[in-house]
Parts: sequence; C-alpha cells; structure tokens
Amino acid sequence: MILQNGSEEARLLLLQSRPILEPVVQHGPFVMNEAAEIRQAIVDYRRTQFGGWPWPRHDNVHSPEKRRFAKYADRTEETPGKK
Repeated sequence: MILQNGSEEARLLLLQSRPILEPVVQHGPFVMNEAAEIRQAIVDYRRTQFGGWPWPRHDNVHSPEKRRFAKYADRTEETPGKK
C-alpha cells in the first residue's frame, strides 16, 4: 500500500489485534455477534439515544466557527489548538 499526502502533514494510526474467533455482525455504527443483538441495539438507540441528545433539535448543526470539539462528562471541552 502506498500513501501519498504531498507536502501536507499527516497522521496515521495503525492498530492490530488478534482475531476474536467469534461471529461478527455489523449494521451502521453497530457491531455485535448476532443479528438479534443488532436489532436490539437499534431498538435501544431509538428508545434512549444512548443517554439522550443534548440539543433542542435532532438535526442540530454547529456554526463553521465552532469547528470540531469534544465535550466530556465533567463539562470540560476540547477544541483544536486549545486544551
């Protein structure tokens, strides 16, 4: 495999692990061992959204000025270039 990025800086995260030797079923963001578990995960997500959505709209979009960020349970917030 050849990766080309020109003169731009790049980061690469390469992970590996041992095979789990179990069946794997994937649908959207859900990965389980059985299709029934996938169906249950979808039901759970639709019911609770895994803890809720903290914004007033389901199609919430942040302004371009906000950029990417992470908000943690302790209310700290991380943005690019700021820690």
